[in-house]
Amino acid sequence: MRHNGRPVVLVSTLPPNQVSLYPGERPQVACPDCGRWRFLRRGMLVPHRAEDGVSRCPGSAQRVVIDLTPAEWQARLREAARHAGQRRSMRVQRKPQPPVPPPVFRMRAA
Repeated sequence: MRHNGRPVVLVSTLPPNQVSLYPGERPQVACPDCGRWRFLRRGMLVPHRAEDGVSRCPGSAQRVVIDLTPAEWQARLREAARHAGQRRSMRVQRKPQPPVPPPVFRMRAA
């Protein structure tokens, strides 16, 4: 299996939700082009097909270096989840009700 010729991607540069480094499991990374989850084999994403199902995905066989421990990755994942929770408003923003127009039969009389 040959790599795709692109520069090596460090796991620490990827968002933590695009990597899976759970202890005791094989590492997985989302393909940078199509977003599909793929296992790593010999430091590369396992080759896969593009969305059309015929051609090879350009992100296939991307070289990836795992430079984080599972504990560091989990800490980054928790931190990212905490920031996402802070972005969401907990209060419901009530909009003012539009004024109710008078009934049609009263508009004629006026």
